[in-house]
Amino acid sequence: MEEDLNIYCKAVGAGIRKLRLKMFAGSLTDFARQSAIPSSTLSRIELGENEAQLHNLDKIAKGLGLTLAEMFFHIESELQK
Repeated sequence: MEEDLNIYCKAVGAGIRKLRLKMFAGSLTDFARQSAIPSSTLSRIELGENEAQLHNLDKIAKGLGLTLAEMFFHIESELQK
């Protein structure tokens, strides 16, 4: 079970990083500041080291100009490639 969670966290984190790089011109630190998330937390989420809390996922989605559902749609689309 722990291994499945680790794989999931890495996949979601990589998807979030890819979206951020595609949709936000600034750095991770700039995005984190704009989204009111500590940059260390965002970094650990993107690396798949932390299981992202729902409120942080919502902040990330809003920072990208997406709803949470839209963000996960984009991530899922990338995973299927």
